[in-house]
Amino acid sequence: MIHLDTREIVPRLRAIESLALIPRVASTNLVARRIVNECIENELSLPQAMIIAGEQFEGRGRNDRRWSSPPGKGIYATTLLTRTVQELPLVPLAMANIVASYLRDTFGIDARIKWPNDVLVGGKKIAGILIEARIQEDRAFLLIGTGINVEPVSDEARPNATAIREVSSRAFDGTDGATLAFIEHVDARLAQALEHDAVLREWRELCVHLPGDRIQCVLGDRTVTGTWAGIDEQGRALLRNGDDTLTISAGDLLLVP
Repeated sequence: MIHLDTREIVPRLRAIESLALIPRVASTNLVARRIVNECIENELSLPQAMIIAGEQFEGRGRNDRRWSSPPGKGIYATTLLTRTVQELPLVPLAMANIVASYLRDTFGIDARIKWPNDVLVGGKKIAGILIEARIQEDRAFLLIGTGINVEPVSDEARPNATAIREVSSRAFDGTDGATLAFIEHVDARLAQALEHDAVLREWRELCVHLPGDRIQCVLGDRTVTGTWAGIDEQGRALLRNGDDTLTISAGDLLLVP
């Protein structure tokens, strides 16, 4: 159960227009998907909103992987936004920046980003982001699912995970306090313009990858290998393999020891 008062919070927000708190739901992205479909079908504008669940029983990450979402243990949120199609390639990097900076600023955690938008601490995953988009003319209706581990969870499905409680030395008011800080941080960042060069610069500063790191990237049913060569101006990963440079727009990056 989330013990926050939306009537007290929403008037203070600058970018988020609506905030929904749901005790238990299959997936916040599923709820958000119905809202987006309704807006598109009825030619309505999509509100800038956030849906937060106390528990998800069918939470999913990329490639339909299960995201464990037990009650009181994490932040499970979907943010609804409308952006131009031209801005769409920047959104995964920008949201990774927002989540990593939230962890750094609020809890003093050395959060780093694994391309494109997994957030790690000490090599362990602390947060994940799943973005869905519906395109209509020059607009992109975005569902940005975010899962952040607040309290430790014993779960065989995520052996390489960590949580805020385990890596932060700062005192905080449990999941409710972490959730309120998340709402306020995301809102403040969304109120700022999405500037191409600033997004790329911040992402590169927070990136966990170093030039020359050995990388494997799973692309559907094949795997490519190379060394990290950074990202291009569209945020795509660059892997160097001999004299060739591979440009990766989507895939799962694996860090090779």
